[in-house]
Amino acid sequence: MNKLVFIFFALSFCLTNVVWSQSANKDTASQKAYKGPEPLNIIFKPKLSLGIGMFTFYGDVSSNHKQYHPTVSRLAYELKLINPLTNYLDLNFYALFGQVSANERTLTRNLNFNSNITTGGLTFTYNFRNFSDFKKTNVNPFISFGIESVEFLSKSDLKDKNGNTYYYWSDGNIMDRPEDDPTASSAIELYRDYTYESDLRELNLDGNEKYPERTWAFPVEVGANFVLGKKVDFRVATSMHFTMTDLIDNVTSESVGLRAGNPGNDKFLYTSFSFVYNLSFDKGNKIRGDEDGDQDYWDDQYAQDTSDYDGDGVGDLADLCAKTPIDWRPVDEHGCPLDNDKDGISDNVDDELDTPENAPVDTNGVAYTDDDFFLMYRIYKDSIGEFTTYEEVKNSTESEGGGLTPNTDGIVQGSKESYTVIIGSDSTGITANDLHKHLSFKDFKIVDNGDKVYYIVGDFDNVEDAITRQGELADQGIEGTIGKTQTDERGNKNIESIEVDNLTATASGNFSTNHGTIYKVQIGAFSKKLSGNVFRETPDLAYLKGDDGLWRYYSGTFSDKNSAAKHRIDMLEDGYHGSFIVAFNDGERLTLNEAGYEVNPNYNDTKVESSVPTENAINPDLIKFKVQVGAFESKIPTDILDLYLSIGNVIPKKDPSTGLTKYFIGTTNSYKEAKELNGELKEKGLVDSFVVGEFNGKIITAQEAIDLLK
Repeated sequence: MNKLVFIFFALSFCLTNVVWSQSANKDTASQKAYKGPEPLNIIFKPKLSLGIGMFTFYGDVSSNHKQYHPTVSRLAYELKLINPLTNYLDLNFYALFGQVSANERTLTRNLNFNSNITTGGLTFTYNFRNFSDFKKTNVNPFISFGIESVEFLSKSDLKDKNGNTYYYWSDGNIMDRPEDDPTASSAIELYRDYTYESDLRELNLDGNEKYPERTWAFPVEVGANFVLGKKVDFRVATSMHFTMTDLIDNVTSESVGLRAGNPGNDKFLYTSFSFVYNLSFDKGNKIRGDEDGDQDYWDDQYAQDTSDYDGDGVGDLADLCAKTPIDWRPVDEHGCPLDNDKDGISDNVDDELDTPENAPVDTNGVAYTDDDFFLMYRIYKDSIGEFTTYEEVKNSTESEGGGLTPNTDGIVQGSKESYTVIIGSDSTGITANDLHKHLSFKDFKIVDNGDKVYYIVGDFDNVEDAITRQGELADQGIEGTIGKTQTDERGNKNIESIEVDNLTATASGNFSTNHGTIYKVQIGAFSKKLSGNVFRETPDLAYLKGDDGLWRYYSGTFSDKNSAAKHRIDMLEDGYHGSFIVAFNDGERLTLNEAGYEVNPNYNDTKVESSVPTENAINPDLIKFKVQVGAFESKIPTDILDLYLSIGNVIPKKDPSTGLTKYFIGTTNSYKEAKELNGELKEKGLVDSFVVGEFNGKIITAQEAIDLLK
């Protein structure tokens, strides 16, 4: 970069001396006597241009950038010195630096790279001002050609932040070992961190060894220049840089195996806008060939720039507050509302117009008093929560117990240990009699460890209380073991059985809660265990696997029949069409009539558990299918975003359980239609896409959605 800056200013200095020499040696008398054509008059009237834009790479990676948009590529910056040679031809010296990047992931190869690009060179710009239509307009198109030196440093993302190498499997996943590895069954899924840590030249993948990371290039640019004033222009342009190398992405037509690319060199596109400032202070210099220095032209421009949009008496060019409302006047010489006491609050909204000089003020312009400062100090030093407000948001219900402990959002809690009595798990299944006994306990809960579901009773702060509860259950013929639960910050529970041979029950009190009638709402019976996402917002959820192989899902635990009836109505409104009330008393299933309800004579009021899966348990209108096209922990990579934009209608959705932001396309009631859309997306390059289900706004697997429809 230092070499480029030196060349940049050296050429500028040489040009300055050439122009001044020509100007000093002019013979005015001989020019007046000469009757031939007017000689070319090179002018030194330099302009400085600062620009920002986007680099877009075109090479062998990403299939020649098919369907990619320049507007979502990598940032680049430009410094340029412009000097007119004539009124229609400019000479430009410039430095340009930024990054180019590309990622390709297909069924046959997976390549990515990121390269730091630094260029410096000179170009000639033709602006069409020798045509009458463009002589005195404030918008001029231009084209530019030149030569430049390009330096690049290319790296690839081959490992994650922990040093694990990416292995791309045929199913689209990224794993920590090859698919044909003998230990592939134990492979762990990885996610790209988009940190480019591996130097491509050092890897020597194709035997090119220490190839030079510099080349020549030929830029071709088109754009338009907008005159904003006598000293300032605004430019928009796009330039294609044709390099003399095919190694920027480290892939050539001679690369090994599937890495082989297409013939032809790499190139990159720079799309930008810039501001141009005229550094010259000599009003006599002529750029457009007018004998009066084009003063009439600039007078015309200033005449156009005397408009006053907000009518406050200050022209728009000098108005720093160009949209001042009428009720904010009068204004100062800059067109902004008056602030006579200089407190930073304009007079029109200042509640104290004579604030003492340099006094700190609040948002209303009123100076702070000693009492105000003392109060702020107390708030700052608050250690007992005197000035702190907490907003606790819970998934609440009128249920009196049971099910899963409701999650609390908005308050971060530390990990917590507790003790319980484990009375069973899903691995053995339970009989109908056991099922009724379990559900008749108010303090019955479940703990889902992902691979196993535990049935527990009680949740105690000390092991002695858990032992007491274990003894009470044993008296009722229910065997249980003591378990220790660990609850993390997200409310997730982990349970393990512990030995308590040397401990005895010392707690006093009766923990038994199975006296009287207990009411629950059964959501349905399903042939498969469903994901927790299906019932994520269902309060007091409990589910058990019976000896008939069916998973029965319940919500709520009530001792009042009216509360249970109201909860069942709420479940129906939420789309659970197959829900109904069940009642238990001291471990026995009751009919609704025995539980105190008035039952329609045509209703099959039975207490026998059906072994047939529930039909139409869920309102089918609430079940949809989508295609998931990606999931990212942080910001989405620009090349992936580019592909999403080219397809359109990609919707992001945050997954609170994983912290990932997932992206979806399409919404349909038909799994077949979603599957066809998924095939079309894979053909467009989204090889990781797959069909998912949606129930009541919650994402579930496609198979779970199909099962619910069944």
